[in-house]
Amino acid sequence: MTIDGQVNQSSKEQEKKKPFQVVLVDIEKTVADKVIHCVKKTLEDDDLKYVALSYRWGELHETLVDTGVGYTASITSFHLDDFYKLCYTMTLESDMKDIKYLWVDAICVDQNNPVRRKATIYQMSNIYDRATYILAVPDLPLTYIKGVSTKNYDTINAIKAYRKDIYHLLHGNTTEFNALEEAFLNDSSVPKEPPELRQLLVEYTDYFGHSFTTYEKHHTKHCPVRTLDHICKLGESRPPTNRWKFWIRKKKKHLIGDNHWCDDATCPLKFRFDKDMDFSWDEEKELNWSKWKSKIMNRGNSIRQAMELMTDLVKDWSSRVWVVSEYSIAKRKNNLKYWFTQFSFTYGDDNGMDEDLIYYFKKNGLHFFKFDFNDPLMDAPYYSDQGAARLTRGTSTNPIYIRFHYTMTRHLAQQTFLEMILFTKASRNEDRFYSVLPLSEYHEKKKEVSNWNVGSLLSVKLKLYEIMNSKDKLFLLFWSTNIEAIHNNVLPTFASSTLPTDFETEHLLQLLTDPMSNFDVDDPCTLQLLHDDKHADQNNNSDDNDDDDEDHQEPYDYLRLKPKEYYAVDYLEYDYQAELLTKCIPRSQRIGIHDATPQTLDVVAIPAIQWESGVSPFIYRGRKHFLYLVGSFATNKWTMFFDFDYDYRRLDEELHVTANDTNEDVTKSVTFFDIY
Repeated sequence: MTIDGQVNQSSKEQEKKKPFQVVLVDIEKTVADKVIHCVKKTLEDDDLKYVALSYRWGELHETLVDTGVGYTASITSFHLDDFYKLCYTMTLESDMKDIKYLWVDAICVDQNNPVRRKATIYQMSNIYDRATYILAVPDLPLTYIKGVSTKNYDTINAIKAYRKDIYHLLHGNTTEFNALEEAFLNDSSVPKEPPELRQLLVEYTDYFGHSFTTYEKHHTKHCPVRTLDHICKLGESRPPTNRWKFWIRKKKKHLIGDNHWCDDATCPLKFRFDKDMDFSWDEEKELNWSKWKSKIMNRGNSIRQAMELMTDLVKDWSSRVWVVSEYSIAKRKNNLKYWFTQFSFTYGDDNGMDEDLIYYFKKNGLHFFKFDFNDPLMDAPYYSDQGAARLTRGTSTNPIYIRFHYTMTRHLAQQTFLEMILFTKASRNEDRFYSVLPLSEYHEKKKEVSNWNVGSLLSVKLKLYEIMNSKDKLFLLFWSTNIEAIHNNVLPTFASSTLPTDFETEHLLQLLTDPMSNFDVDDPCTLQLLHDDKHADQNNNSDDNDDDDEDHQEPYDYLRLKPKEYYAVDYLEYDYQAELLTKCIPRSQRIGIHDATPQTLDVVAIPAIQWESGVSPFIYRGRKHFLYLVGSFATNKWTMFFDFDYDYRRLDEELHVTANDTNEDVTKSVTFFDIY
């Protein structure tokens, strides 16, 4: 479901009083007639079985469909031919072939009737919760996806020849996949002699299942094509069938321009130009035999590109704000399956490719892919190679099988509350709360969302600082100030940065909850969002305030942070550091530090974990585990210091202040920091 909107609270009680009539697509009739057939059923009926689709919307021209139940559906999300193929494929699937109905929001929600639309949206969670299966189809808008780029179009078309291979690869069916690879080698006329040729091709090139499923780092001088060429020389001992004829008959050599004389009847340069050529049976056989190396490359590249595209589609689908709600509902019953329209087929395909595939699956059984939320292998070290594989994509086997399943696991089962609410795509920011809050410990706050006026992502972050517990607030603060965050010195500095996608969430959470954490995560006062109502008058009465602030009357938001210890840093050592502090002067004056200069500004480093934690002094000394502030101890007003450039190993030399110290320099001793 990808409908952006939420029901008015006033209509909910009325909808609870009567059974809800849900609109469903009749799969069998729709497949038979290639026309949408809908029925109405009572949602609360215990005998009702149906599949609920989860997908992302596309952007196609409008198609109008008469549902037959009192309204016309306007479809722009997917092409009907793609939908019909999916429906037909469902009639062959082992667990769904006996299920008669399908729910898909683009058809089953009356978008033109506000009352019916609201009633259906209110029941959305129930619709997905009562479904026999939730079927995720990330590429349901396949026609739209193919039209996005030529690369997509070519990749999707190339998939058709290798659907069985990719199907078994995704399932992890090693025996079946190996059998298909052996059949491919035979069909491509790859020599069986010497016997080590095929073994080397399968295990030492990046075009077969071994490299798809196993991470191996290559030397920087490794070249996949050169490796394939080198191995293929083992199979070139077979003499070309017709070459001897030219020698015996002393025919004139074939001339290709002025630069290439060749006596090979199958010289590849001859086929650059579209001209009619006559070949004998032996010559045709020789030509087909000579192409086996290119067939290996074509198959390997096609499978790899197809898997990479499907991985990207999974990421795009799972990042939609309402999709988060859908797969989270599936988690309760562990009934999520997924499929790709690219694998679907229609009976009676003209080229026979689909008919062969249909026969194969009718004989061997068709099983959609199941995502098991309880699978213990989710945390297996095997998938930990994905991080290294992604960073070394061009210098490793680039195991796409690992990357695909890691992406599924990471996005569907391992995202934190903050990742789900901040990294999802939503047309309205309030939908982030409507969709994700019910899945969290803050679910009771959902009824307040309509009063929050969260029009921007900044307002979403500020609201999170207001409603979350101290642990989650600290996590967001460290995330927002990470070295990879994009910032433009905009107030409030603790919430205005663009969050980095690559962030060690698990590691930071471990530090924040460690017994030697620098923060009391059980104390709600450790981090509080407050409002500075006095700053406007101060700014407007100051001679130093910027023109941008003269009309600024809104109170500044700030965080009050209480660490257990911190370091007062003697920062000015080099000229360029004075330049970095100079950049901080305008915003420092803006929050009330009117005498700010590079010499008067103070710098503070706040670690995530205490110094006396028993760990090696430099393990957690990296910038990503510190908060750096620039401001004034005199006013106790601070902003984040994103340009901090300092050798953190020298912190031992700085003034180390703890909450229990009484003999420190009182001018640099505070119990909390107000961060703007």
